[in-house]
Amino acid sequence: MLQVCDQGFTYPPFFAFVMLPFVPMPLWLRDLVWYGVTLGATIGAFKLSETIAVKWLAAPLERADLFWLRLFALLLSAKLILAVFENQAYDALVLVGVLLGLAALSQNRPLAAGAGLALAAALKATPLIFLPYLLWKRYFAAAAAFVLVYALASLLPDLLFAPAGGPGYFSTWLGEVAGPALGINPAGAPFAFWDGANILNHSLRGAVALNVDEAHHRGLFEAALASADGCFMVVVGTLLAVSARRLQSIAIDGSLLLIAMLMLSPMTSRSHYVELLLPYMTLLALNWRDQRTGRLGRAVLLISFALVTLAGNDAVGEAFTVWAYRHSAMVLGTLVLLIYFAALVIEQLRQEQFAAPRYAAFPRHGAAR
Repeated sequence: MLQVCDQGFTYPPFFAFVMLPFVPMPLWLRDLVWYGVTLGATIGAFKLSETIAVKWLAAPLERADLFWLRLFALLLSAKLILAVFENQAYDALVLVGVLLGLAALSQNRPLAAGAGLALAAALKATPLIFLPYLLWKRYFAAAAAFVLVYALASLLPDLLFAPAGGPGYFSTWLGEVAGPALGINPAGAPFAFWDGANILNHSLRGAVALNVDEAHHRGLFEAALASADGCFMVVVGTLLAVSARRLQSIAIDGSLLLIAMLMLSPMTSRSHYVELLLPYMTLLALNWRDQRTGRLGRAVLLISFALVTLAGNDAVGEAFTVWAYRHSAMVLGTLVLLIYFAALVIEQLRQEQFAAPRYAAFPRHGAAR
């Protein structure tokens, strides 16, 4: 059983299953292959983010504009991309699965969309947040494909390598990792990696734990965490609810859900923040055509860059980086993006209300490029 072999292995069993080809490789070859996989996933995630972000602009970006879009997106996300390589993490691979699903959804291919999102969720649980979104937006075919593919992928290790007696791999992971992390029988977790103050936990839970002593003030901590999570979910849920069900909205909806994955996870490391690729790319692309709230968008992106990248950079020194992490700079730098997303969604609603919109980032309802 995975949790018996290594309590620190908290990932779903499907991730261990897809890593089986690495077992017979010598260590040097594993490193080389994994570097290639990470590099390919990073390039793929960058290109998919660009495709999703610019596809529904009313006027396509010129080649020079695309150059500057890519340059600014790389500037905003370079440190987050490098964190994946530094930690030899697999977050870029998960992100590719999410983006493939969103790209398929924007192309009206619901079965492929559900399958891509489900595979990402099977590798890492947080993309499960896309399932209620598919149901809420009435992408029922995509939701059905999601459930089927997720169940098959998650149970595949048990089907092919059934442990002798006792619970299976997936049920053990649910009981000892996923469930306790969500507050279901926390005592059943042999390794509670999400507990306590940790400056390297850049989620809402991590931010609350840095300000409220979880061990000595458990009730206060749980109330503060519920308030923080609840307020965040209300804001994001409202933006998703008022956003029209149309292909043009998928870039914004997907960006909001990727931010939710970071904020609502019990443990979010720096390498997980590569998921900001799509939010950054989307806000930059829409800002290119934003004639009403463009200055607000640029200010938001500058603040986010300062908090997420500059505040934890080698150039500012270790002492300042530790101070920034203790004050949840990366969390604040991510939450501030919601301000511009809210402005864009409000502008989208205004366009739908009036027949002659002056804002060029979004085409009229039903318009096709």
